[in-house]
Amino acid sequence: MTPTIADVRRAADALRGQVIRTPVLFSEALDALAGCPVFAKAECLQHSGSFKVRGALYRLLTLPPEALADGLITVSAGNAALGLAHAAREFGAELTVVMPAKAVPEKLAAVAAYGATVVTEGVVDAAAAFARAERLRAEHGLTFVHPFDDAMVVAGAATATLELLEDRPGLERLLVPASGGGLLAGAIMAKRAAGSAVEVVAVQPSGAAGFVVSLAAGEPTAPPAIRTVADGLTAPMPGRLNFTLAAEAGIEVRTVHDQDILDAMVTLVRTLRVVVEPSAAVGLAALTYEPGLRDGRPTGLILSGGNVNWRLLADTFRVLPGVA
Repeated sequence: MTPTIADVRRAADALRGQVIRTPVLFSEALDALAGCPVFAKAECLQHSGSFKVRGALYRLLTLPPEALADGLITVSAGNAALGLAHAAREFGAELTVVMPAKAVPEKLAAVAAYGATVVTEGVVDAAAAFARAERLRAEHGLTFVHPFDDAMVVAGAATATLELLEDRPGLERLLVPASGGGLLAGAIMAKRAAGSAVEVVAVQPSGAAGFVVSLAAGEPTAPPAIRTVADGLTAPMPGRLNFTLAAEAGIEVRTVHDQDILDAMVTLVRTLRVVVEPSAAVGLAALTYEPGLRDGRPTGLILSGGNVNWRLLADTFRVLPGVA
């Protein structure tokens, strides 16, 4: 099932008052560094710390009551778990989350604090997490909520981009973090819903370039390995729905190195005064370090989340030249 423009508009109406209409941040210092006007949608300030709560809430709003009553299960490295945990608490539904054992400790603790049951034992990566979740779903009759490859999750995620395009209709380019592809597919649908000509560009870590591999193969394909500091962009491969939308839209994909992501993360903290996680910084990393993007065009970023490992943030500031 593919989301429609009508789905996106219904999601925007349904989520009004349920999610924060996050601000669009900008600064002259950031513009000077990027070589163009930059407008950053601060989803790092959203409920649960990321855009993921939008898709989670809208998915639960569209589930039948019996599916909620059966209990929910999902898979996540962190942000989707947090978003669904927030939503499940709002709906009074029980939630089990399968997370990699090496997930960011702050994310693991926060998911549990929402009241979800967290399963990590023996879960070494995202692929193992999906397999474990399927076994638990079958054993206990739970309702599986896909963290990114679901039409209603995508429709909810689209509302972040829709708000950005409403607030900044003059944007010419939008750089979107991509992994499983829910935010990217949402951006594509939001562009259509807004009737915008904005160019949507996907950005991935070079060590987790699932969309690059998949577009070359013509179908969702896992990259040879997934190694990146951007833990929120470690889906085993793009979702089929999201891949199809991206392929049909002819989306360009840029990749960035981990050190460039960390540099961009610090730049965002210093210029916009907001804390972001590495996954949220890939767009600025591309804008800063990809020569082909330094063309002066007004550019939007989606700061997808702020659930950063505090030790990583502190260590990153500590080792950068000129940072006290």
